[in-house]
Amino acid sequence: MGIMMNSAYIYLQLYRLFDNNTPLPIDCGQLCNSACCSGDDSGMFLFPGETEVYKLLSPESMKIEMSDLSYSYNGKEYKTPILFCDGDCDRYVRPLACRIFPLTPVLNESGNIEIIVDPRANSVCPLAKTFTLSEYDENFIKSIKKAFILLNKNKRVHSFMIEYTKYINEFNRFFK
Repeated sequence: MGIMMNSAYIYLQLYRLFDNNTPLPIDCGQLCNSACCSGDDSGMFLFPGETEVYKLLSPESMKIEMSDLSYSYNGKEYKTPILFCDGDCDRYVRPLACRIFPLTPVLNESGNIEIIVDPRANSVCPLAKTFTLSEYDENFIKSIKKAFILLNKNKRVHSFMIEYTKYINEFNRFFK
């Protein structure tokens, strides 16, 4: 699976898993006035190859910058892109990280995908502050796991997931 060549297609297919599949069977944005979509720092990481989607869609309300999170793959160092929006985007052009918020994938000690409540969400999401993983919609969790088990089979994504897991674990150290 060549991540760059087919990545836009792969991500667009994965996005469909979350068109009607959300953390709760309601619009949780109504509970918090879409807190995750507001603020100057409300950006979402793009997973390896996901920028290809935004080259196709090029929404005016979104911009991509490079974050400090980097990972190595095939002897090359990659910075992780982060997508910023103006807080009012078309639901169907949201990146994968946004679609799965406030949950996130990490690698467990065996190197397999595990889904957790994103510790970075605690500061903006009432669900992240108050819900345990088991209280989220079961199909939502299964869809996230399915998407990332597939993505993690790609060696470049797996290299990213190793560094991303370290990054998330650092947040967990401070927020637990």
